[in-house]
Amino acid sequence: MLPHHQEDHEDLEAVARSIQERYGRRVTDYDEETTDVEQRALLPSVRDPWLWMIGCERETAVCLMQKYIDKGSELQIRSAIALDHLKNYIYVGADKEAHVREACKGLRNIFGQKITLVPIREMTDVLSVESKAIDLARDTWFRMKIGTYKGDLAKVVDVDNVRQRVTVKLHGFYLANV
Repeated sequence: MLPHHQEDHEDLEAVARSIQERYGRRVTDYDEETTDVEQRALLPSVRDPWLWMIGCERETAVCLMQKYIDKGSELQIRSAIALDHLKNYIYVGADKEAHVREACKGLRNIFGQKITLVPIREMTDVLSVESKAIDLARDTWFRMKIGTYKGDLAKVVDVDNVRQRVTVKLHGFYLANV
């Protein structure tokens, strides 16, 4: 029979392996030979929902999503997005303008009735995200911002700048490739 502290250590290792298997990132490596056709497959097409721009206050996006939660698929919109850099406008994802108008019925703070269709070639620009460069160093402490461990304290154990991966220690477990 193993001593009690050794059993605990083995249990912790088993839990860490389980977490790694369940939540570890799977990275797909793209080689330089990725064709233009493959890249275009990632762009929106005419079969995707359209993006509509509406002049209104940002809180309207939250109201639309709450209305969707209350009414379910009866509302027929797919998303509502308010961007920080674009004041007084929101974007709504829906198949038809009529669906957007129906969803906006009864909501205040909508400026006029103008709903503008965003061209397909501009849809990716609306939703593109510019990532901030974060300088992470070993032994740096931080709080997790998203996911299961949101708000928990973590420590950087290893930084792999080439593969853009960080290994962190969280609650005594090692989570690789976060």
